Amino acid sequence: MESAAFVVVSGLPGSGKSTLARGLAEHLDLPVIDKDVILESLYDSLGVGDQAWRSRLSRASDEILFAVAADARRAVLDNWWHHDTSPSRLHLLGGLLIEVHCDCDVAVASERFRARIRHPGHLDPHLTPEQVAERVSAIRASYPGPLRLGGPILTIDTSQPVDTTAVARQIAPILTSGSEAAM
Repeated sequence: MESAAFVVVSGLPGSGKSTLARGLAEHLDLPVIDKDVILESLYDSLGVGDQAWRSRLSRASDEILFAVAADARRAVLDNWWHHDTSPSRLHLLGGLLIEVHCDCDVAVASERFRARIRHPGHLDPHLTPEQVAERVSAIRASYPGPLRLGGPILTIDTSQPVDTTAVARQIAPILTSGSEAAM
């Protein structure tokens, strides 16, 4: 049995995490475990509510993501990670943690956030473009950057389309050897 290994995709909302995670999962032949897919399934089965309900389902989605990841043992994980709690939770999964950090300008992330259409449960339609820009700017101002999980970190400029094949080629030897020396 292969040892546990996870590609943890991090970055600001709208930074391209989900797009990059899906591409990497395909190239690395790993499942992708996307918190938003879980959360949106909960909205579909349990209903859409107010902000308190959204927060409750979001925390439940985090729990499901970690449970599915622990069972999978090898996967690409996509989430808006909380710096105060996520690193310790990710370490509990055991194995190698490779962080791929999506980095782009706040204006690009804001525009992407405004342009995307997400499940109504996220409550995005209730936000004006100015509120979105303010939220993304506030997050960026206090955002500490990569999670710094103790393993390899690849910071990827996601302001332009990313060559996921090239990024996967950097990650594949690390997954095979279990060592960041392969980079």
